[in-house]
Amino acid sequence: MLETCWNEIGYAGDRSCPELVTWSHCYNCPRFTRAGLSLLDRAPPEGYLAENAEAVSISKEEEVRETAGAVVFRISKEWLALTSHVFVSILELGKIRPVPHKNDKYLKGLSSIHGQIEPVVSVRELLGLEEEYLTDEEKGFRVYNRFVCVDMGFGRWIFEADEVLGVHHYFVDALLDAPATVSKAPAAYTKGLFEIDDRRVSLLDEELLFEAFNRIIK
Repeated sequence: MLETCWNEIGYAGDRSCPELVTWSHCYNCPRFTRAGLSLLDRAPPEGYLAENAEAVSISKEEEVRETAGAVVFRISKEWLALTSHVFVSILELGKIRPVPHKNDKYLKGLSSIHGQIEPVVSVRELLGLEEEYLTDEEKGFRVYNRFVCVDMGFGRWIFEADEVLGVHHYFVDALLDAPATVSKAPAAYTKGLFEIDDRRVSLLDEELLFEAFNRIIK
């Protein structure tokens, strides 16, 4: 009987095979099963094993690359980010009460977050950034100023952002070096840069930033 009898006299052929009476379809026939299993015994084509090993190796390398999450926000024209583990919440703007006998452009005052009074600092002033350049009409209904509440475990701080993009992940080993200056923001506060679509985002060093916050209220 032909080795490819299923294509000649079997279900895919003229169906003259007498075994069809017993098995009704070639898929059920032992000969078809043996032919299928024999494919596994064939020698692999030249280069197959090396190519397959390389593909698995690349896949494993990609799996072990370390990723981290950061909350991305905008102040004026600068897209900035802080590691997500320092974020407490993103809130609507609240009333800021000035601190008596404290006239400091970096400390805007105090505000209540969920019943707790927290200091409000100006990251805009700290980094030397300009005021928001977009009008309400240009922003549209999707862009809102927000309070950003952060905490590294030693007390909460609030600062204002012109827009919050949300949490994004980046490859830690793919951070780009920060140039000598990132617009007007001191390079000392920037760990590195990563990109989201056409945006270049400055990842801020949370430890240096919180140290600056602490100096503001001393």
